[in-house]
Amino acid sequence: MYAVASSDEMIDRSGRIRASWVPVMEAVRDIGHDELARRSAALNRQMRLAAPFGASPVRHYDPLPAPLTAVEFSWLEAGLLQRAKLLNAALEDLYGPQTLLHDGSLPPALVLGNEHFLRSLHTGGLLRFPRLTFYAADVVRGSDGRFQVLRDHTGVIPGLGHALSLRRMASSTVPELFRAGGLRSLRPVREMLVDHLQRSAAGGLVAVLSAGAASPALAQDAMDDALLARALGVLLIEPGDLATRNGGLHMKTLSGLLPVSSLIRGLSGIDLDPLEQGGRPGAGIPGAFGAIRSGALAMHNAPGSALIEAPELAGYIEPLFQRLLGEAPLLAKASGDPVTNASKAPFVNGTNLVSTPILFRMYSWHDGNTWQVLPGGLGFGLEQNSAAQGMVVTGMKDVWILDADEPHFITGATHSDPPTRTKFLAAAHLPSRVADNLFWLGRSVERLESASRLLMLALPRLESGTSLPRDLAERGLIAKCLAQAGLLPADLAGGALSGRQLRSTLARRKPIAGLVKEVARLINAASERLSPSMLATVRFALHQANESLPNEETALPSMLSFAATFAGIAAENMSRDGGWLFLEMGRRLERAETLAETLAILLNAAPERLEPGMALGIELADSVLSYDLRHAGILSPGPVLEMLLADTGNPRSLAYQCIVLRNCLSYLGAEDDAESLKLLQQEVVNLSGEVSGLSKPLTAIGARLRLLSDHVHRRFFTLLPEAHQLEDEQELEAAQ
Repeated sequence: MYAVASSDEMIDRSGRIRASWVPVMEAVRDIGHDELARRSAALNRQMRLAAPFGASPVRHYDPLPAPLTAVEFSWLEAGLLQRAKLLNAALEDLYGPQTLLHDGSLPPALVLGNEHFLRSLHTGGLLRFPRLTFYAADVVRGSDGRFQVLRDHTGVIPGLGHALSLRRMASSTVPELFRAGGLRSLRPVREMLVDHLQRSAAGGLVAVLSAGAASPALAQDAMDDALLARALGVLLIEPGDLATRNGGLHMKTLSGLLPVSSLIRGLSGIDLDPLEQGGRPGAGIPGAFGAIRSGALAMHNAPGSALIEAPELAGYIEPLFQRLLGEAPLLAKASGDPVTNASKAPFVNGTNLVSTPILFRMYSWHDGNTWQVLPGGLGFGLEQNSAAQGMVVTGMKDVWILDADEPHFITGATHSDPPTRTKFLAAAHLPSRVADNLFWLGRSVERLESASRLLMLALPRLESGTSLPRDLAERGLIAKCLAQAGLLPADLAGGALSGRQLRSTLARRKPIAGLVKEVARLINAASERLSPSMLATVRFALHQANESLPNEETALPSMLSFAATFAGIAAENMSRDGGWLFLEMGRRLERAETLAETLAILLNAAPERLEPGMALGIELADSVLSYDLRHAGILSPGPVLEMLLADTGNPRSLAYQCIVLRNCLSYLGAEDDAESLKLLQQEVVNLSGEVSGLSKPLTAIGARLRLLSDHVHRRFFTLLPEAHQLEDEQELEAAQ
C-alpha cells in the first residue's frame, strides 16, 4: 500500500504518477512487491559485506531511487554552485583579512568563540589550495515545489563514499530499474575528480584520512571513508599512519616514510594537530597545520572549514550573498519543521511502499578552476524523534538525475594530458599499521589452530585411565606441551594431569574464547585489505566457530574448520604481494616457533624412549597419513625427524616454514633476514640426522625465530633503527 502525501515526489497534484517516476514504478510492478522485498534485503546484505572495520551499517538501504528531472537538477545545480562559491569566499575572508568581522557582517564573538575556528590556520592570506574543496547541502522540497536548503556541510563531507558507490550496488540487485536508460552517469564526474586530485598532488600520494571505527558511533563514518577511498582508487589511512618530517607529511610504509601530498579529510579538524592545539600527544597528527600553511600538504577540506556551517551563524549567511556576490540567493533557507514540511517519497518497508519525508543530500567539488556538482546524491528518509531532539534519518537511497536530450559536458583537464601518478607498489606502499595487523592476524589464526589441535589430541588421552608406561609418558609430555602453549598453569604440568582437571581449567580460563576474540579484532582491523566476499566468508566461518562456544571442548572442530577456511581464502583469493606477504609471514613464524618449542619437549629423551614423543609429534603436525603411507606406520627417529624437520614438501615441517619465510623476506628486500633463514634451514636439515640431544638445539631455534619476529616488527612496523649493545656504540664512535 502507498499513501499519497499532499507534497509528494512520485504523485503530482492531480493524483498521477510523475513522468520521472513512471519507469521506476513500471519496474516495481514487473518485479512484484514480494520479490522487491527480497531484493531490498539482498541490497542491505551487499552493503554489510562492503562494510570495513567490522562496522555494521546502521541505516536501511532502499533499492528504489529518487529521480529528479534535468530541469529540477539545473535549479539545484545553480543554487549549489552559488552557495559553494559564497561559503568558500566567506571562509577565505575569515581566515584571511577578516573584513566580514570588521564591518559587522558576522559577529566576532560567534566566530572567534566557535570551537571550529582554528586560530593556527588564520594565515592572513590564501593557501595554495581552496579551503573549501568539497561541499554538500541537505535540501528538501517544500509545499510550493521549490527546493530549500536545510543544512550546509563544509567540514567533513558525510556520505560522499555512499553517493559514489550505492548505485553500483543497487544496479546488481535491481537491474530492472536501470533498463529504461536516460540516467545521467556518475562516472565522468568521478573520473574528473580523480584526475583533479592526482594533478593537485603533483605526483605525490593521495589518500582519504579516516578516524577509523574505534567506537560504534564512528562505524558509519569509517564505512563511508572506505567506500570513498575505493571509489576514487586512493589509499585509506588513519592519523597513526602519518608523521611530519622536514615540514611535510609522510605516511609510514614498509619502504619507509613516503611523502603525502593530498588528503581528503574524514575526521574533525578539532584536535587534528595536538602540537598546536594542545591536544593529547598520542592523538592526531603533530605538525599537520604547519604542512598545510607551508603548502606542502593539500587537505580537503582545510581544518577549520566547519566553522561556516555552525548553526549559530546560519542566520547571518543569507545577507552575505549581496555582500560578497552582489546577488540574491537562488536557494532559500528552509524554515519550520523539515519532517512536516518536506515532500515525501516511497521507501520499501517489507512488502509495502511507505510514504516517507525525504531529504536530498547533493554534492559538489572544486576542480581548481570552478565548481562541479555531482549528478546524483543521497536521499534520506526522515522521521520525527520522539525525544524532541529533531529529525532521525531512517533509510538511504540513490538520487537519480534524468538526462536531457542535449549532451552534457563537464569541464576539466583534457584527457590528452594524463596526470602523473605515483607508481603504486603493493608491498612497499602498504601502511605499516595494516601490515602489522595482517602479520598478527596470521599469527593469531595459527595460534588458534595449534591450540585446538593440541587440545583435541590431549582430552581423549588424558581421559584414559590406563597406567601403562607409554601412556603415562604421553600424558606427561602432553601436560608440558599444554603448559608451554599457555593452555594450562605451569603448576599442573608437573603432576599427573587428568581429563577432569583439564576440562575444569578450560571452563575457568576460557583460552579458546580469548583467542577467538583476538582473531575477530584483528580481522576487523585488517578488513580494508580483504575483499567483501572474502570478508563475508571469513566472518561467517568465525561466527560459526564462535557459536559453538562456551563449551570449549565441543568447539574445537569448529575452530579447525575456521582455520582451514581462513587458510584457503588466503591461498586462493589474495594476490601474492602486499598484505598477503605479512599474513603469510605471521602464519609461518607462529607455526615454526610452535613446532620447534613443541618438538623440544617431545624429543627430550634418550633415543630408546623417543617413541611416545615421536607419535605425538607426527599427530600434532597432522602428518599421520603421510607417514603411514611412506613408512607403514613404523616409528623410527630417522624418518620421523626427516618428515617433521627437513621435508620441504611437507607444509607442516620446520624446513618448509623457513623456505616460505625466506621467500617473503626476499620479496620485501630484507636480504639479511632471508640469508639468516637460509642458514637456519640448513641447521634444521642437519639436525634431522641426529637422534639424541635434540631438545637444546630445538629450543635455540625457537629463540632465534622469536628474535627474527622482533626484527621483522622493528624493520617493517615500528621503523626503528637496529638496536645496539653498549659495546657496539662505543666501537661505532671509535670508528668515526
